[in-house]
Amino acid sequence: MNLLIDDFVSTTKGKVSLRTILTSDEDYQLQYYFDEVQLSMLQLLSSLATALFQPSISDLKAFLKNGVTGEKYEQALVTCNQEWFDSECFMQSKSPEKKVGLNAQISTIVSGIESGTSSNASGLFSNIKMVECTCSDCIHVLNYNLHMNIKGERFSKTGATGIRGGGAISTLISGGSLKQTILSNTIAVDYYNEQAQISENAENSPMWIKPLQGKVYQATNIGLIRGLFALAYHVSFKKEDKSCLCDICGHESNQLVASFNREKYQGHYGSTKNGRDANAGWWLHPFTPIRFKDSQFYPITARDQNWQSWQELDSYIIGKETTNSIIKPAYVVTQHQHTANTGKTALLVGGNIADQGSITGRVYDLFSMPSTLSRQHSKVTQVIDVGLIYKDKLKRAFFLASKNSDMKVKKQLLNSIDIDTQNRYIANAQQIIQQILFNVDKRVSSELREQAALELSVEAKRIYKTVQNKYQHDLPLFKALVKGETVFYKK
Repeated sequence: MNLLIDDFVSTTKGKVSLRTILTSDEDYQLQYYFDEVQLSMLQLLSSLATALFQPSISDLKAFLKNGVTGEKYEQALVTCNQEWFDSECFMQSKSPEKKVGLNAQISTIVSGIESGTSSNASGLFSNIKMVECTCSDCIHVLNYNLHMNIKGERFSKTGATGIRGGGAISTLISGGSLKQTILSNTIAVDYYNEQAQISENAENSPMWIKPLQGKVYQATNIGLIRGLFALAYHVSFKKEDKSCLCDICGHESNQLVASFNREKYQGHYGSTKNGRDANAGWWLHPFTPIRFKDSQFYPITARDQNWQSWQELDSYIIGKETTNSIIKPAYVVTQHQHTANTGKTALLVGGNIADQGSITGRVYDLFSMPSTLSRQHSKVTQVIDVGLIYKDKLKRAFFLASKNSDMKVKKQLLNSIDIDTQNRYIANAQQIIQQILFNVDKRVSSELREQAALELSVEAKRIYKTVQNKYQHDLPLFKALVKGETVFYKK
């Protein structure tokens, strides 16, 4: 099986090939049981399209406007290295020390399936029996997910951090169809090389063709194709000729995979502390927003499990400067400013952000916006700012309550209530802000801000009132909370 030609992508209409998706008018929908696998597949397919076409920015504009013909696809197959993407070698390499490696169940590379005893092992899909086997097609997206999206801590001391960094989030452009989404996240090689300042002598061959050498991997020497499929492990999958119902895509298969072997690479990327200390430099992954701090780049990750993506949304679109760092959007978002046609755009924010990859830290959010993201940035920012204002009002309400003379002995309890209440507000505000931004291009700034202020004010007050009602029988605490409530009625 070859990933550029054969049917390995699971859709609601059966398994199809990348070629079929890109060259037909059929509107296919991905079909995987886990949203993080869907997210990984979108990244994998866009990376494969990049490797196949290696388009310029003008080529990409033409693809987005006119689509990809079967003839164009066949021409690209002739000029690319198809053998790199054979299923027997794709993203798999043998350890130079000829070590056997550590064996693990296939469930270990589906975040949200917690196979250890971590306190983060909670959530809807924390039962290891949810994934006991996979078909031979789905191992490729799981393997990609392992190298690109799962934190190294997943495997404790035997874990490796990949080229993106541990727990980096992804921001992708989501088009009106699967085909449009893949093309929107295909990378224009000329524009990327200009932005990333890749060395002219950079190696572009995949790491399973030309393995990494040395102790430190310099970012400028890693070409685009090599980086898009960069490895963190020497991996091999044990295929068995047995029938199975795949726990990832739900399709029947005559071949199953229940376990795999891994051995981490010995060198370091700039995404690791040792790599940074050796000045390896962080490789500009096109799907990852970045933070520039202390003359170094870092991938954007969530702060904790209670983080919600709306808080950072404006910086994912146009960037933001804070007191000690500069946040820049993912390369694919800035590329979109040059290639977008008029109409709607949706920004997909996702990833595995918690320790051990627990489902409680997974992100999969979709924000609908106009294609001219940068032009509407001020509107988006105003909505986000209103959300943050009411988050701050909640914080100040509890601060004011803590100043009550009766609260000295209950300060620790009040702090705990404060944190829980803010986390509840942040989570609930996510959906409110997504709905407000849905028609951001059709409304003026004042209307958006007024709606945001109204709905988020109501939500913040409702949550605070719930806390008051809960403690109405604790008279000192209730009186303190009533005192704090005055914050919501001050301009």
